[in-house]
Amino acid sequence: MNASFTYGIIAFFNINNKNNMKKNIYTQTKTIQSARSFSILFFLFSVSAFNLTGADTELYGKINLDLLSTEVNSKSSSETNSNASRLGYKAKFKLSNKVNFLLQIENEIDVTDGKANKNKVLKQRNTFIGISGDFGKLFVGTHDTAFKKSQLKVDLFNDTKSDIKNLFAGENRSQDLVGYTSPEIIEGLKVTLNNIKTSSKSYQSYSFDYNANNFKSSFGIDSGLKGYESKRFAILKPINNSTFGFLYQESINVETSNKESGYVVSLKQKLSSKSSLMFQTSESDIKLNGGKQNAVGYSYQYNSILKLFTSYSKRSQSDSLKNKKMISVGFELKF
Repeated sequence: MNASFTYGIIAFFNINNKNNMKKNIYTQTKTIQSARSFSILFFLFSVSAFNLTGADTELYGKINLDLLSTEVNSKSSSETNSNASRLGYKAKFKLSNKVNFLLQIENEIDVTDGKANKNKVLKQRNTFIGISGDFGKLFVGTHDTAFKKSQLKVDLFNDTKSDIKNLFAGENRSQDLVGYTSPEIIEGLKVTLNNIKTSSKSYQSYSFDYNANNFKSSFGIDSGLKGYESKRFAILKPINNSTFGFLYQESINVETSNKESGYVVSLKQKLSSKSSLMFQTSESDIKLNGGKQNAVGYSYQYNSILKLFTSYSKRSQSDSLKNKKMISVGFELKF
Protein backbone atom coordinates (compact mmCIF):
# COMPACT_ATOMS: atom_id res chain seq x y z
CA MET A 1 0.00 0.00 0.00
CA ASN A 2 1.31 3.43 -0.88
CA ALA A 3 0.65 6.57 1.16
CA SER A 4 1.36 10.12 0.17
CA PHE A 5 0.65 13.31 1.97
CA THR A 6 1.44 16.80 0.76
CA TYR A 7 0.71 19.71 3.01
CA GLY A 8 1.97 22.77 1.17
CA ILE A 9 1.80 26.46 1.54
CA ILE A 10 2.95 28.53 -1.40
CA ALA A 11 3.22 31.83 0.28
CA PHE A 12 2.85 35.39 -0.28
CA PHE A 13 3.91 38.64 -1.76
CA ASN A 14 4.70 41.97 -0.17
CA ILE A 15 3.91 45.19 -2.02
CA ASN A 16 5.91 48.09 -0.58
CA ASN A 17 4.59 51.59 -1.22
CA LYS A 18 7.70 53.20 0.24
CA ASN A 19 9.88 52.65 -2.83
CA ASN A 20 7.74 53.26 -5.91
CA MET A 21 5.52 50.27 -5.31
CA LYS A 22 8.28 47.74 -6.04
CA LYS A 23 7.10 44.18 -5.60
CA ASN A 24 9.28 42.05 -3.31
CA ILE A 25 8.99 38.59 -1.85
CA TYR A 26 7.77 38.97 1.72
CA THR A 27 10.54 38.32 4.27
CA GLN A 28 9.91 37.97 7.95
CA THR A 29 12.11 40.74 9.28
CA LYS A 30 11.42 43.63 11.60
CA THR A 31 12.54 46.11 8.92
CA ILE A 32 9.76 45.13 6.54
CA GLN A 33 7.25 44.85 9.39
CA SER A 34 7.84 48.49 10.31
CA ALA A 35 7.81 49.75 6.71
CA ARG A 36 4.71 51.39 5.26
CA SER A 37 3.52 48.39 3.35
CA PHE A 38 0.71 45.95 3.05
CA SER A 39 0.77 42.23 2.40
CA ILE A 40 -1.31 40.05 0.14
CA LEU A 41 -1.38 36.50 1.44
CA PHE A 42 -1.83 33.83 -1.16
CA PHE A 43 -1.68 30.17 -0.40
CA LEU A 44 -2.04 26.87 -2.16
CA PHE A 45 -2.95 24.02 0.13
CA SER A 46 -2.87 20.59 -1.50
CA VAL A 47 -3.37 17.15 -0.11
CA SER A 48 -2.89 13.71 -1.64
CA ALA A 49 -5.06 11.47 0.50
CA PHE A 50 -3.74 8.33 2.14
CA ASN A 51 -4.19 5.52 -0.33
CA LEU A 52 -5.00 2.97 2.35
CA THR A 53 -7.80 0.45 2.54
CA GLY A 54 -10.60 1.78 4.72
CA ALA A 55 -9.09 5.27 4.93
CA ASP A 56 -11.39 8.20 5.70
CA THR A 57 -9.75 11.55 4.91
CA GLU A 58 -10.90 15.15 4.91
CA LEU A 59 -9.43 18.48 3.85
CA TYR A 60 -11.21 21.34 5.58
CA GLY A 61 -10.91 25.02 6.34
CA LYS A 62 -12.55 28.22 7.47
CA ILE A 63 -12.04 31.89 6.68
CA ASN A 64 -13.62 34.22 9.23
CA LEU A 65 -13.05 37.90 8.50
CA ASP A 66 -14.59 41.01 10.03
CA LEU A 67 -14.27 44.76 10.07
CA LEU A 68 -14.10 45.87 13.71
CA SER A 69 -14.69 49.39 15.03
CA THR A 70 -13.44 49.92 18.59
CA GLU A 71 -13.94 52.79 21.02
CA VAL A 72 -11.63 53.09 24.06
CA ASN A 73 -11.70 56.16 26.31
CA SER A 74 -13.62 58.15 23.65
CA LYS A 75 -11.01 57.31 21.01
CA SER A 76 -12.11 55.30 17.99
CA SER A 77 -10.19 53.01 15.68
CA SER A 78 -10.98 50.36 13.09
CA GLU A 79 -9.23 47.25 11.85
CA THR A 80 -9.77 44.11 9.84
CA ASN A 81 -9.51 40.87 11.79
CA SER A 82 -8.99 37.28 10.77
CA ASN A 83 -10.77 35.36 13.52
CA ALA A 84 -9.00 32.01 13.86
CA SER A 85 -9.18 31.31 10.12
CA ARG A 86 -7.70 27.88 9.53
CA LEU A 87 -6.69 25.08 7.20
CA GLY A 88 -6.68 21.45 8.23
CA TYR A 89 -6.39 17.85 7.20
CA LYS A 90 -7.59 14.78 9.07
CA ALA A 91 -7.33 11.07 8.38
CA LYS A 92 -8.70 7.94 10.00
CA PHE A 93 -7.96 4.42 8.90
CA LYS A 94 -8.15 0.93 10.31
CA LEU A 95 -5.19 -0.73 11.95
CA SER A 96 -7.44 -3.69 12.72
CA ASN A 97 -11.14 -4.45 13.02
CA LYS A 98 -11.14 -2.85 16.48
CA VAL A 99 -8.48 -0.14 16.32
CA ASN A 100 -8.28 3.01 14.17
CA PHE A 101 -5.29 5.28 13.59
CA LEU A 102 -6.02 9.03 13.78
CA LEU A 103 -4.12 11.96 12.29
CA GLN A 104 -4.98 15.65 12.31
CA ILE A 105 -2.94 18.63 11.14
CA GLU A 106 -4.53 22.05 11.62
CA ASN A 107 -3.06 25.55 11.41
CA GLU A 108 -4.43 29.03 11.89
CA ILE A 109 -3.70 31.45 9.08
CA ASP A 110 -4.23 35.21 9.17
CA VAL A 111 -5.77 36.29 5.87
CA THR A 112 -5.39 39.98 6.70
CA ASP A 113 -1.61 40.35 7.10
CA GLY A 114 -0.23 36.84 6.80
CA LYS A 115 0.98 36.71 10.42
CA ALA A 116 -1.12 34.32 12.48
CA ASN A 117 1.53 34.05 15.20
CA LYS A 118 3.75 37.13 15.42
CA ASN A 119 6.11 36.77 12.43
CA LYS A 120 5.01 33.27 11.46
CA VAL A 121 2.62 32.58 8.61
CA LEU A 122 1.04 29.65 10.45
CA LYS A 123 0.00 29.11 14.06
CA GLN A 124 -0.48 25.52 15.12
CA ARG A 125 -3.94 24.49 16.26
CA ASN A 126 -5.10 20.97 17.19
CA THR A 127 -2.42 18.79 15.59
CA PHE A 128 -2.02 15.24 16.85
CA ILE A 129 -1.84 11.52 16.21
CA GLY A 130 -3.77 8.87 18.10
CA ILE A 131 -5.71 5.64 18.16
CA SER A 132 -9.37 4.94 18.88
CA GLY A 133 -11.62 1.96 19.46
CA ASP A 134 -14.01 0.43 21.95
CA PHE A 135 -11.52 1.45 24.65
CA GLY A 136 -11.94 5.15 23.85
CA LYS A 137 -9.48 7.57 22.26
CA LEU A 138 -5.79 8.05 23.07
CA PHE A 139 -3.91 10.94 21.44
CA VAL A 140 -0.70 12.98 21.69
CA GLY A 141 0.33 16.34 20.24
CA THR A 142 -1.05 19.88 20.39
CA HIS A 143 -4.68 20.03 21.53
CA ASP A 144 -7.31 22.07 23.37
CA THR A 145 -7.19 21.03 27.01
CA ALA A 146 -10.06 19.08 28.53
CA PHE A 147 -10.78 22.13 30.70
CA LYS A 148 -11.06 24.44 27.70
CA LYS A 149 -13.43 22.06 25.92
CA SER A 150 -15.56 21.79 29.07
CA GLN A 151 -17.09 25.20 28.28
CA LEU A 152 -19.05 23.28 25.61
CA LYS A 153 -20.33 25.96 23.22
CA VAL A 154 -21.68 28.34 25.84
CA ASP A 155 -19.47 31.09 24.39
CA LEU A 156 -21.39 32.29 21.32
CA PHE A 157 -18.61 34.75 20.41
CA ASN A 158 -15.75 32.27 20.55
CA ASP A 159 -12.66 33.17 18.46
CA THR A 160 -13.68 36.84 18.18
CA LYS A 161 -12.61 39.91 20.14
CA SER A 162 -15.54 39.18 22.48
CA ASP A 163 -14.29 35.69 23.40
CA ILE A 164 -14.69 34.76 27.08
CA LYS A 165 -10.91 34.30 27.29
CA ASN A 166 -10.77 38.06 27.92
CA LEU A 167 -12.26 37.42 31.36
CA PHE A 168 -11.62 33.74 32.15
CA ALA A 169 -8.46 31.69 32.65
CA GLY A 170 -8.07 28.21 31.23
CA GLU A 171 -8.82 28.73 27.53
CA ASN A 172 -5.60 26.90 26.64
CA ARG A 173 -4.37 24.89 23.68
CA SER A 174 -1.24 23.06 24.82
CA GLN A 175 1.72 21.38 23.18
CA ASP A 176 3.21 18.13 24.49
CA LEU A 177 -0.25 16.99 25.56
CA VAL A 178 -1.15 13.35 26.11
CA GLY A 179 -4.90 12.82 26.25
CA TYR A 180 -7.40 10.06 26.80
CA THR A 181 -11.17 10.15 26.31
CA SER A 182 -13.13 7.20 27.65
CA PRO A 183 -16.04 5.45 25.96
CA GLU A 184 -19.43 6.02 27.61
CA ILE A 185 -19.13 4.93 31.25
CA ILE A 186 -22.88 5.18 31.70
CA GLU A 187 -25.41 6.60 29.27
CA GLY A 188 -24.07 9.91 27.94
CA LEU A 189 -21.11 10.18 30.35
CA LYS A 190 -17.48 10.34 29.18
CA VAL A 191 -14.26 11.34 30.95
CA THR A 192 -11.29 13.13 29.36
CA LEU A 193 -7.86 13.16 31.02
CA ASN A 194 -4.89 15.29 29.90
CA ASN A 195 -1.27 15.42 30.98
CA ILE A 196 0.61 18.49 29.71
CA LYS A 197 4.39 18.58 29.96
CA THR A 198 6.18 21.93 30.14
CA SER A 199 9.85 22.79 30.60
CA SER A 200 9.40 23.05 34.36
CA LYS A 201 6.74 20.48 35.31
CA SER A 202 3.66 18.56 34.24
CA TYR A 203 0.06 19.71 34.64
CA GLN A 204 -3.24 17.89 34.47
CA SER A 205 -6.57 18.85 32.96
CA TYR A 206 -9.80 16.85 33.32
CA SER A 207 -13.40 16.98 32.21
CA PHE A 208 -16.51 14.92 32.94
CA ASP A 209 -18.93 15.33 30.05
CA TYR A 210 -22.58 14.34 29.81
CA ASN A 211 -24.51 14.38 26.53
CA ALA A 212 -27.89 12.65 26.43
CA ASN A 213 -31.61 13.38 26.31
CA ASN A 214 -31.10 16.66 24.45
CA PHE A 215 -28.97 18.05 27.29
CA LYS A 216 -25.23 18.70 27.65
CA SER A 217 -23.24 19.41 30.79
CA SER A 218 -19.58 19.36 31.73
CA PHE A 219 -17.40 19.72 34.81
CA GLY A 220 -13.76 20.69 34.21
CA ILE A 221 -10.63 20.90 36.38
CA ASP A 222 -7.26 22.54 35.64
CA SER A 223 -4.33 21.84 37.98
CA GLY A 224 -2.33 25.06 37.60
CA LEU A 225 -1.54 25.37 33.91
CA LYS A 226 -0.45 28.94 33.07
CA GLY A 227 -0.74 30.05 36.67
CA TYR A 228 -4.34 29.15 37.56
CA GLU A 229 -6.00 26.28 39.38
CA SER A 230 -9.55 26.26 38.09
CA LYS A 231 -12.89 24.47 38.25
CA ARG A 232 -15.87 25.11 36.00
CA PHE A 233 -19.35 23.80 35.37
CA ALA A 234 -21.25 24.35 32.13
CA ILE A 235 -24.62 23.37 30.70
CA LEU A 236 -26.15 23.70 27.24
CA LYS A 237 -29.86 23.10 26.73
CA PRO A 238 -31.92 23.48 23.52
CA ILE A 239 -35.52 24.55 24.13
CA ASN A 240 -37.66 24.71 20.97
CA ASN A 241 -35.90 27.27 18.73
CA SER A 242 -33.63 28.55 21.52
CA THR A 243 -30.41 27.25 23.05
CA PHE A 244 -29.60 28.29 26.61
CA GLY A 245 -26.04 28.19 27.94
CA PHE A 246 -24.59 28.74 31.40
CA LEU A 247 -21.04 28.53 32.79
CA TYR A 248 -19.70 29.12 36.29
CA GLN A 249 -15.97 29.11 37.11
CA GLU A 250 -13.72 29.51 40.13
CA SER A 251 -9.98 30.08 39.74
CA ILE A 252 -7.07 30.46 42.15
CA ASN A 253 -4.06 32.49 41.04
CA VAL A 254 -1.13 30.22 41.94
CA GLU A 255 1.25 33.13 42.48
CA THR A 256 -0.99 35.33 44.65
CA SER A 257 -3.37 32.65 46.06
CA ASN A 258 -6.27 34.98 45.24
CA LYS A 259 -9.52 33.16 44.53
CA GLU A 260 -11.95 34.72 42.05
CA SER A 261 -15.04 33.56 40.21
CA GLY A 262 -17.20 34.40 37.22
CA TYR A 263 -20.15 33.33 35.11
CA VAL A 264 -21.43 33.38 31.53
CA VAL A 265 -25.07 33.28 30.41
CA SER A 266 -25.87 32.93 26.72
CA LEU A 267 -28.96 32.56 24.55
CA LYS A 268 -29.15 31.73 20.86
CA GLN A 269 -32.56 32.28 19.28
CA LYS A 270 -33.34 30.92 15.82
CA LEU A 271 -35.41 33.39 13.83
CA SER A 272 -35.63 31.13 10.78
CA SER A 273 -33.82 28.18 9.26
CA LYS A 274 -31.05 30.58 8.21
CA SER A 275 -30.94 33.42 10.74
CA SER A 276 -30.23 33.65 14.47
CA LEU A 277 -29.94 36.23 17.25
CA MET A 278 -27.33 35.79 19.99
CA PHE A 279 -27.20 37.33 23.45
CA GLN A 280 -24.45 36.90 26.02
CA THR A 281 -23.52 38.43 29.35
CA SER A 282 -20.56 37.60 31.59
CA GLU A 283 -18.88 38.82 34.76
CA SER A 284 -15.53 37.73 36.16
CA ASP A 285 -12.71 39.04 38.35
CA ILE A 286 -10.39 36.20 37.34
CA LYS A 287 -8.39 38.13 34.72
CA LEU A 288 -9.86 41.64 34.98
CA ASN A 289 -10.75 43.41 38.22
CA GLY A 290 -14.47 44.12 37.95
CA GLY A 291 -14.58 42.55 34.51
CA LYS A 292 -17.89 42.56 32.63
CA GLN A 293 -18.64 41.73 29.01
CA ASN A 294 -21.97 41.93 27.21
CA ALA A 295 -22.57 41.11 23.55
CA VAL A 296 -25.40 40.82 21.07
CA GLY A 297 -25.11 39.45 17.56
CA TYR A 298 -26.96 38.42 14.44
CA SER A 299 -25.98 35.78 11.88
CA TYR A 300 -27.41 34.78 8.51
CA GLN A 301 -26.47 31.44 6.91
CA TYR A 302 -26.62 32.38 3.23
CA ASN A 303 -25.84 28.83 2.09
CA SER A 304 -23.92 25.77 3.25
CA ILE A 305 -20.61 27.60 2.82
CA LEU A 306 -21.20 31.30 3.51
CA LYS A 307 -22.37 32.94 6.75
CA LEU A 308 -22.79 36.70 7.33
CA PHE A 309 -22.71 38.21 10.82
CA THR A 310 -22.65 41.39 12.85
CA SER A 311 -22.24 42.06 16.57
CA TYR A 312 -21.99 44.73 19.24
CA SER A 313 -20.13 44.18 22.50
CA LYS A 314 -19.03 46.16 25.53
CA ARG A 315 -16.26 45.15 27.92
CA SER A 316 -15.71 47.07 31.15
CA GLN A 317 -13.48 46.83 34.22
CA SER A 318 -12.61 48.78 37.35
CA ASP A 319 -10.17 50.92 35.37
CA SER A 320 -12.80 52.70 33.29
CA LEU A 321 -10.15 54.19 30.97
CA LYS A 322 -9.75 50.69 29.49
CA ASN A 323 -13.45 50.10 28.81
CA LYS A 324 -14.17 49.01 25.24
CA LYS A 325 -17.11 49.20 22.86
CA MET A 326 -16.86 47.12 19.69
CA ILE A 327 -18.98 46.81 16.54
CA SER A 328 -18.15 44.18 13.93
CA VAL A 329 -19.47 43.20 10.50
CA GLY A 330 -18.07 40.16 8.73
CA PHE A 331 -18.43 36.86 6.94
CA GLU A 332 -17.36 33.26 7.32
CA LEU A 333 -16.54 30.81 4.55
CA LYS A 334 -16.44 27.19 5.66
CA PHE A 335 -15.38 24.26 3.54
